[in-house]
Amino acid sequence: MDNLDLLKIQLSQDERDILRGSRGSMMQKVMETVVLYGEALNAEKLIPIEGPGHFVISFSSPGIAPSIKMLEELVAAGLRTQYQFTLDPRGALDFENLNLKPEVERALLDMYEHQDYYEQLLTKLGLRDNQAFTCNPYQPEVGNIPDRGTILAWSESACAIFANSVLGARTNRNGAIMDLLSNIIGKTPLAGLLTDEGRCASWLVDIVTDDLPSPHLLGAAIGRKVMADVPYIVGLDRFLSPDLDSFTVDYLQDMGAMCATYGAVGLYHVENITPEAIDFGQDLLKSEYSTLRIDEPELSNILDSFPQLWENEKDVPEKCFIGCPHISLRQLYWWAEAIQQELKLVGQEQVAVETILCSAPQILEKFMKDKEVNLILKSAGVKLSPCCCETIFETGLKAGHPVITNSNKLRAYSSARFLPDDELVQVLVTGELTEAAHEKDL
Repeated sequence: MDNLDLLKIQLSQDERDILRGSRGSMMQKVMETVVLYGEALNAEKLIPIEGPGHFVISFSSPGIAPSIKMLEELVAAGLRTQYQFTLDPRGALDFENLNLKPEVERALLDMYEHQDYYEQLLTKLGLRDNQAFTCNPYQPEVGNIPDRGTILAWSESACAIFANSVLGARTNRNGAIMDLLSNIIGKTPLAGLLTDEGRCASWLVDIVTDDLPSPHLLGAAIGRKVMADVPYIVGLDRFLSPDLDSFTVDYLQDMGAMCATYGAVGLYHVENITPEAIDFGQDLLKSEYSTLRIDEPELSNILDSFPQLWENEKDVPEKCFIGCPHISLRQLYWWAEAIQQELKLVGQEQVAVETILCSAPQILEKFMKDKEVNLILKSAGVKLSPCCCETIFETGLKAGHPVITNSNKLRAYSSARFLPDDELVQVLVTGELTEAAHEKDL
């Protein structure tokens, strides 16, 4: 930068010195990038990052992953993040459990041909360990759980929204590479969701359903309308625990991921449940706010609006993916029990649809120590995987195939068909779409 005085962002003397090369040319480039990012956000200044990062790009893929050359330069300069970081799940290279066709496997191997080297570079830059790959890093088994108020520079929209909303940490929805560079410099621009003003809500979302709505449909309904604003949600406290028990945490994780997928929501408040809503209540609402009312017909309209993208809408489902985002230990046990009960109900020993449950490596490791439950799933033909099932569809070779899922996020990024949990259990066991699902297609 030729003239630092032209910058609007306020810089400390140390930051100015780095921009002039006091800590080497590579750190100078990193600081320049972060400062220009702050300028684009109209940030007042840079503030220190206070905890471990979570970054979105966990795999090396041409056109998607950051330049290997850039990472090599950062490593060669001896740079690394001030705190260790976790990453999103690895790509779909778990061929043993995914049972993919040879052409899909070859395409994935081509996409991720530099994966091992990529991970070696990331380890040198601060990756916590070779199991730190999940889109649910704040599960206790994984342990990347920032305290309330902790300043972060996270990416992965589903993680940033949870950290902000449920944990009360503070991070913007940073883009890939900016997450890494900010954590190397150890600072992030003071703007947006890092500020008190940026955390105020401009929407009052009133949930008036008789029962707890599907988080995957509710999140989509909120995200579509609210877009990048902050919603203050009332009515969920009729169904969820203010103690943030495991069910509530899982619900909010899934709902938030859908808010972020169908809009650009980076923070929500839930009355009487999330920390800032407990402390400040509806004082979090801006003086002028909009109101969104969500009832059963609204959620039904959302479900009915999903396009049918199978090549043949009457096909029998061939695969079922559960775990986008990665499911928790509680959810693993829920699915194990639900599948077992449905098999007993219809008098079958194995599921009719090949089913893969995706979760964090640490959660799978803990779950697999329960030999009895694992034997039940194995006998039922259900597989476990730590992969990102979404990446299978990035080859283009699964487009239009009859895949089912309970994830509205996976549905949004693929041709998979979304089914609510209770309906999905029936379909994966019997192999037959319910009458309601067929009627929807007609």
